[in-house]
Amino acid sequence: MRLLNRLAAPLLAAVLMTGGLTLSAAPAAAAAPAEQQAIRIMPLGDSLTFGKGDKTENGYRNWLFSWLTLSGVDADFVGSQSDGTGTDTGHEGHPGWRIAWLTRHVDYWMSTYKPQVVLLDIGTNDLIRNQANGSTQRLGKLIDRIVAADPDVKIVLAKLLVVKHKNAREFRAFNAKLAKVAARHPRNVTLVDMSVIPASDTVDGVHPDQDGYQKMAFQWYQGLRRVLPTGRSFQPVASPFTSGR
Repeated sequence: MRLLNRLAAPLLAAVLMTGGLTLSAAPAAAAAPAEQQAIRIMPLGDSLTFGKGDKTENGYRNWLFSWLTLSGVDADFVGSQSDGTGTDTGHEGHPGWRIAWLTRHVDYWMSTYKPQVVLLDIGTNDLIRNQANGSTQRLGKLIDRIVAADPDVKIVLAKLLVVKHKNAREFRAFNAKLAKVAARHPRNVTLVDMSVIPASDTVDGVHPDQDGYQKMAFQWYQGLRRVLPTGRSFQPVASPFTSGR
């Protein structure tokens, strides 16, 4: 959660004209400055949300927050956890957690932090620990709970980074089913693809290094461009996939 003060919104200058409305001859008083409401974004997941593999523990979060700020998006990362060295370190990234463990707590997090956008990256620990059976059904139940808590919430759902592990085939099978999971809530869920990040951008075949986290941030950024309110002018960000990294 940010430690910075909210940015003041610009003063409104338009005069509303409607038929049948009689205006006084007296000059209208200047509109009072309005406080711009930050968009509450909850990074939700496991150690890849926490930032394991990055010495700063910023993971993708600091890259993403910086790009949103440059685009004029007043974002507030929310959650019970605070890790890293960035401007806004709030998150719900829990190393080692599986899908069902998030589900047990998500009602509380949703009611406490009231995120408008959830960045959901979960399932890696289920698959590594041979819990692939029923994993997408469990993910669907987690998403159901999030949407039940706020029918207007936007969920950016990540296809998993395919780990360098004996269960890599399970990751590809899991990712192939996510479009169907997302289709249950088409108004709420948008998919982004983390499987395009190569294993060479990890420190151990599972957790990204700084290059890998920058690429994750880029994928989240592209997803947020699709779900945040229209009328925002997003600054182009150089793709780390084509910058020789």
